[in-house]
Amino acid sequence: MKEIRSQQIRRRNNMLSELAELIVEAFVRNGIPREKAVPESEEVAFQLHRRWAGLTFVFPVKDDLARKRLELHILQRYDGSNADKLVQEFGISEGLIYEIVRKHRRQRKDQMTLFDPAA
Repeated sequence: MKEIRSQQIRRRNNMLSELAELIVEAFVRNGIPREKAVPESEEVAFQLHRRWAGLTFVFPVKDDLARKRLELHILQRYDGSNADKLVQEFGISEGLIYEIVRKHRRQRKDQMTLFDPAA
């Protein structure tokens, strides 16, 4: 129990650094040079710290934006044979992966029949 607590403290003390790293990755993916992305992301993290220091954040498990982004990541990465890797990467069940894929296929099929003049 004590080991878990120390990991939580260490993680909490690095939260802004982790956030800055995520922002850098997003900037670089979108064409911003790393040497420009690093100071910008650190500034964003600093501004968040100035505005929200001392507040407690709880991220709800069931959040619409998080669910939509998860579905997007699954649909982009699923290739029919890598469900086990996605299970590990996202910490979700294999059944949820297949549910997301089925839902997407149904939506595509419904959209196709909606605009199909033969239907």
